[in-house]
Amino acid sequence: MKEIILIVDDNMDNVELLRKRMRAVGYETIEGYDGEQAVTMAREQHPDLILLDVMMPKLNGFEVCEILKKDETTRHIPVLMLTAKREIPDKVKGFDLGADDYVTKPFNFQELLARVRSLLKTRSSYRKQVEEERQRALDQMAEGVAHEVRNPVVSIGGFARRIIDELPDSDQKKKYAQVIVKETERLERMVKDIADFRLVPDGVRQGEDINVIINDTLLQVSQLLEKNRIEVKKEFAADLPPVFVNRKNIIIALMQVMTNAAEAMEEGGRLTIITTAVDNFWVLVEIIDSGRGIAAEDLESIFDPFFTTKMSGAGMGLPLVRKIIDDNHAMIKVESKVGKGTRVAISLPVEGAGS
Repeated sequence: MKEIILIVDDNMDNVELLRKRMRAVGYETIEGYDGEQAVTMAREQHPDLILLDVMMPKLNGFEVCEILKKDETTRHIPVLMLTAKREIPDKVKGFDLGADDYVTKPFNFQELLARVRSLLKTRSSYRKQVEEERQRALDQMAEGVAHEVRNPVVSIGGFARRIIDELPDSDQKKKYAQVIVKETERLERMVKDIADFRLVPDGVRQGEDINVIINDTLLQVSQLLEKNRIEVKKEFAADLPPVFVNRKNIIIALMQVMTNAAEAMEEGGRLTIITTAVDNFWVLVEIIDSGRGIAAEDLESIFDPFFTTKMSGAGMGLPLVRKIIDDNHAMIKVESKVGKGTRVAISLPVEGAGS
């Protein structure tokens, strides 16, 4: 998917010019025209970079930069400030507030573009490093949990089952033992989820028909979909290029996404699955449900291990999806509104397109 640049300037002509130039070189853009819009759009849409004018109404660029850099959800977004002010104190102020770079007007577009690319490259490298460190820590933790917790849980469950077998039905202690068995089974499932996260193999990637993969995945979740009375609508593009993925792991990821969708529609609903080709480099898979949706404050955390909005579970489902997506050099984006539903967009690399 294209990197997104938020352009903010109170001069509409400047915004339109930058929008056209940035889109011409392959970036997606979103636009704002004052400081308050800039803050709102950055928090809601999380662009990959912000081109921020200094002199604006409501909130100036310095104030916007300070707000965004103090916000945990936006502080890692690179901010490139644009201004007609050439004085050194103004530049120093911008850097002190967290700006990542500074360009004075009128600017040469090629210079601006070089600075944009440099900031995006730095951010990409930082993201990769953080994710690799996070993954190593998770693998170590998952290995420890799977080993140290599984054996005691299995033992507790085993002894509780023996107690159940030896006690008469009238004995209250038998009911207590049944509760122990039920809870240990829940813990065993959680430990299995954690172990699965650690043990998913990288596997061999090869050209695959994504429409066939989706149909095979739907078969595996069909019982849950039928149980929850969910209508499935498929909008598959014909003659899609093969995607370069590991079939087994992508099915695991799609199953998890579809299962989450089904569980969000316990009283029925519609699951829409759309496939389209994008720019000869990607095939986009959209999985859209009409379920309860995800609160905005939770959306940023859904890929964090152990985070869950469910009453039970280890919270390892979507982190596992993210791991598989990353291993397959793919991309994933989740959009959701409470009471409206959730859209999961997965971009898979096309075979032979530089994967």
